[in-house]
Amino acid sequence: MSESIIKIFKSLSYPIRFEIIKFLLKKREWSCQELSKKFSLSQPALSHHLGKLIEAKIINLHKNGTENYYSINNQYLNKMGIDITKIIEKGKNI
Repeated sequence: MSESIIKIFKSLSYPIRFEIIKFLLKKREWSCQELSKKFSLSQPALSHHLGKLIEAKIINLHKNGTENYYSINNQYLNKMGIDITKIIEKGKNI
């Protein structure tokens, strides 16, 4: 369990990933295209950061045809005792 929590916080230590999570909290689900418009990253860079967040189980990937959709994995985070909304809120004030 502690390795999983370390992986979560390590993933959030990158400012762009923190910003991606903050953006994902605004709506239930965002498409990759929507995320690309919001963040000025190349497609490979965005995919890399999303992949790391998926690997840490912070976000979910849902495929619909050729489109990928991303959302916060609240079920897993809650199971780990992590309230991601509170963490993001606290991070805004730092």
